[in-house]
Amino acid sequence: MRHILTSLALAAAGFSVPAFALDGEPCGKNMVCASNPQSVVDGVQAAGYKAVLSKSSTTGNPMIESAANGYNYSIFFYECEEGKKCGSVQFQISFEDDGANSFELANKWNSAKRFSQMAVSDDKSLVVSYDVATIGGLNRKNFADVVDWWALMLSELGKFFKENPAPKA
Repeated sequence: MRHILTSLALAAAGFSVPAFALDGEPCGKNMVCASNPQSVVDGVQAAGYKAVLSKSSTTGNPMIESAANGYNYSIFFYECEEGKKCGSVQFQISFEDDGANSFELANKWNSAKRFSQMAVSDDKSLVVSYDVATIGGLNRKNFADVVDWWALMLSELGKFFKENPAPKA
């Protein structure tokens, strides 16, 4: 059985995105912007999911904890300046190594999925993520679609793991 790793451990392990762009503009009314973490929380909640805003203990950037389709996941904020003016978010879930985590498994997922990616970290955990740039903001309908795609990918994960189980010890 695959065990979910905490996303904080992954951030500490070096899964990060370099800062390229900052969004210093105010987030428009009814828009979702990484530069306004509360708008992301509101957008996730408007899509029907829980969303708890906190801060990453590793980076100090905002972070949201949520869940969909039986999986807890995190939303990390990237391209931030001192924890503010962030330009993008990353939906992320990770799984401890269960003996089946491999580059081949990740490649199998990646070859069939367009809106998410799977990677194998140095400690052999699997990381599934979905990056979304929000410079200038996303309207609520578009962000609801982003959240729905992520929830669909989480649902697909369950099917994928059933079709690709860990080997028997």
